[in-house]
Order: sequence, then structure tokens, then C-alpha cells
Amino acid sequence: MFKPGFNAVVAERAPDSTDQDSRNARGKSTLLAILNYILGGTFDKKMQVLADNGWEFTLELQLFGGTVSATRTLAAGKNLHITANGDAKAFIAPYLVEGQITVEEWKDLLGLGLFRLEPSEEKVTGGISVRTLLSYVIRTEAPKDPLKIVAVQSATSSREHIAFLLDLDWTVVLDLANVDKGLQQLKTITAAARDGLVTTLRPESDLALERAALLNEVEEWEGRIEGFRILEDPNSLVQRADELTAQISVLRDEAVVDGRMRSLYTSSLTDDTDAPATAIDVEALFAAAGAVLADGFVRQMRDVAAFHASLLTNRRAFLHSEIESLDDRIAVRKAELSRLDEQRAGTLRTLDAGGALDELNALRNELATVQAHLAAVDLQIEQARELVTTREDLKLQQSTLRKGASEQLAGSRQKLDHVGAQFSQKMHRLYGKDAALTVEVDNAGYKFTVTVPGSGSSGVDRMKLFCFDLTLLEEGAASARHPDFLVHDSVVFDGVDPRQLANALRFAQEMVQTTGGQYICTINSNDIPPDVLEEPWFKGGIVRSILDTEVGGLLGREF
Repeated sequence: MFKPGFNAVVAERAPDSTDQDSRNARGKSTLLAILNYILGGTFDKKMQVLADNGWEFTLELQLFGGTVSATRTLAAGKNLHITANGDAKAFIAPYLVEGQITVEEWKDLLGLGLFRLEPSEEKVTGGISVRTLLSYVIRTEAPKDPLKIVAVQSATSSREHIAFLLDLDWTVVLDLANVDKGLQQLKTITAAARDGLVTTLRPESDLALERAALLNEVEEWEGRIEGFRILEDPNSLVQRADELTAQISVLRDEAVVDGRMRSLYTSSLTDDTDAPATAIDVEALFAAAGAVLADGFVRQMRDVAAFHASLLTNRRAFLHSEIESLDDRIAVRKAELSRLDEQRAGTLRTLDAGGALDELNALRNELATVQAHLAAVDLQIEQARELVTTREDLKLQQSTLRKGASEQLAGSRQKLDHVGAQFSQKMHRLYGKDAALTVEVDNAGYKFTVTVPGSGSSGVDRMKLFCFDLTLLEEGAASARHPDFLVHDSVVFDGVDPRQLANALRFAQEMVQTTGGQYICTINSNDIPPDVLEEPWFKGGIVRSILDTEVGGLLGREF
């Protein structure tokens, strides 16, 4: 159906069509869905009605030096029926079982034949996919960013596949993406630990402080266990300590009483000693007054004075005796208190250093708990150090990969500059504006940037994608990283000014005519500039006209 050069599937208005008929839903997109399906794509639900009717489709490809014919049924199409001639027949034969091949093996063959993608490369998780590569060749969507096949495609996938198509080492992108993923995970873990969301991950300084406290606690528990003595009857020691405390309490009460008595006796003794010095001489007092006292009265006063002096002497002797007695009792009591205190202290020391076997086991359990906590903290410290080490390793790996990518990029600069120039020339021809396709290396690998003044306009964005795809087709002819065909669904031309669209179609025709490649597009006739419709190359390139009636569609039915 399709031939080398320019090919167009045009949806036209039928002469008998009505205002209710439309060029839409005539089968243009279904044609590309079928093409993708035969090329190992997934089943598009818009084909369900065909599957229910038992449809199958066959695609012939020039592959491996021959013609390869692949037939896949829409219902239960897990295998394809393959026939081949020329060199392709011998090449494909080992993959066939009774003329059939699984979809996965068919994709391996397509990757090898269309893109020189080794099957081992396609098996790498997160790596290159032949289906994604084919989506750069068969455009069914037109994202603003031509580096992507759909707007939601990940940056890593886009970078990998563009690097592959430009013959750069795409594995650098994957490796750097994995490194960046690891660093982002570490960053997330560190932030979560800092915010207390991960209690087992804390800063090493905090853990070291806790570890020091736990070591001291372990040492304390070990000391207590080492000095622990198992007591046969710890309760009797407690009773003995209580008895000693009671005896000491009684002796201290007695000591207080004796102390007060001694203080009283000492005070009285001082008063008695001072009394003779202050006594009044009555006889001298009467003599000074001129009174003559009778002898008898004088004798009586002298007897009284002698009696009083004798009384004082006896009192002082008594007080001295009592004080000495108190001193003796105080001394004896003090010695007894010292003895009892020592006995009680010894008993308490014994109780403190020992106890029953249950108490020793309890001490050991406490020690084991603290030791377990210490082991957990040691593990957390090890994890914290591993995080630091891992982060440094990843940064080193990232730096090494970036350096290698930069060196490879430097070696490919001439070719990449040429690709950028080709892209710019195409945009300049369509819009009269310069454009740039640049490549640099960052932490995620090769970073491709397409710069076109006026981007953001629907038409400019569409033609940016058109020129980019045409550039890949042109450059792929030399690197063999791209098949020699390019397919654009009509969505690629939506919103494009007729003048730019006319130039774009002429551009595609000229290029495939020069390179020998194949360009295929689907388009509504009302979107085609009138002057292009009349040009011979366009008329000759129309391989199928689709009418906007119910039975005029691609497959004779409405979708």
C-alpha cells in the first residue's frame, strides 16, 4: 500500500455527503492503531468491533535484506504469523515456531531490524523500548515538546530515547537517573529523620550522646550485679536494721535529757561559786550603823554564817558528783551509739549489696534491656554512617558518570552541531526563524533542548515537532538508529497556517525523494492548501482517499 517517497491518506468529502457527515472518525487514526498493533503494540479498544468480526491485518516490511510479512489477528493476537523471503527468511527462521512468533520476540526483531537495538538492551529495566522508539516514528499525538511522544512521558525516558536516536550512550541517562533516584531517596529519608518521622534514623551526634548515657547505665548495672550477694534471709536483716534503729533512737532521746541535766547542774554550780562573794556582812553593817550587838546575837549570826557556808560546800560537792556521773553516762552512751550505728550501717550495706535471687534476676533483666537499647543505638549509628557513605558514593558515581558523558558529548559535538543546524534550517525554511537543538550534561544525563522563537503557538509547536521528526529521519539514515520511514497522523497539522503546512508537505516530499526514505501522513482534504492539492507529487502520493460517509471510511465502516 505505502511506497517509498511521499504517501498520504486523505479524508475527502463525498459528493453525496450531507451536513451530518464528517471527515472525522473515518479510520485515519485506526489505520495507525492497526499499524502499531502489527508492530507489537497493544490492542486499541477502537478496534474491538473489528476483533469481534474476526479481522486480522498483514504488514509487509523491507527488513533484514528481504520482505517480511507479519500477520496478527485482532482477537487473541499473542502471536504473529510471519513469512519472509531473501536473506530475511534465514535470519528470522530461528525465531519461528510453525511459522509463528511471539509478540515479545517480534519486538526484539523489530528493534534489531529498524533501530539496531540489541534485544539485551531492551531487556534492561527502565531502559530503551522499541515501542517507544516506534512512537517517535509513528506520531499519533503531537505534544508541545517534540522530545516527547506524549506530554506525560518521563524526562528520563525522553532523554534515553533521544540519546539513542542521536547515537549517544543512552545508558548514561539510565545510570544517572538511578543515581539521582538514590540521592533523592536519601534526601527524603534525611528530611523525614530530621522531622522525627523516622525515629530509627537520627543525626549521629544525637545518637552518640544517647550511646554515652547508655554505656554509663550499663556500667552501673554491671557494677551492681557484680557486687550483688544473694542473701539467705534478707527479711531478718531488715528486722535487725529496724531494731538497731529503735535502740539508737532511745539512746539519743536519753542523751538529750542527760545533756540538758548537765547544762542545768553546770549552771547551778557556777551560781553557788559566785554566792560567797556577793554575801552581805551583817555584823559589819551593824557596826557601821553604830549599833552595839549583844554577844549572844553576834554568836548566833556567826553560827548561821558557818552553817550556810557548810551548806554551800555540800551542794557544790553534790553538783560535781552529779556532773561527773552524767559525763560517765554520756561517754558510755556515746560509745554505745557509735557501736549501734556501725552495726546498722553494716546491715544496710549488706541489704544494699544483696538480696534474693529474684532481685538479682531483676537486675540482670534491667541490664539486658539497657544492653538491647545500646545495641539498637549502635545499629542506628551504623545506619547513619552508611547513609553518609552511600551519599558520598552516589555523588562520586554521579560525578564520574557526568565526566564520562561530557567526554562522549565532546567527541560527538561535530555531529550534534550538524543535527542542530539541520533542525534550524528546517524551521527557518518554514517560519523564517532561527532555531536550536542543543545538548548538555547535567545530573540526569544528556539534556536536550529545542529552542524556537514563538513557541507556545499551536501551529509553531506542531511544525517544531514536524521539523524535529524530519531531522531525526534524515540523520537516522546515516546512523541506522532510525528506520527510513516517518508517519504523522493528522493531529500533527492541527492549527498550522496553510502556508507553513504547504511548505512542510513539500519539505517532506523533497527530503524523502532525496534520501530514498518514506513519509506517510493522514490528513483531511480541507486542511490541505489548494495549491498543494494540485501538485503532481501530492496527487501521486495519495495512496488512499477516505470519504466522509458511513461506508466511505478506510475499512468501510464508521469508528
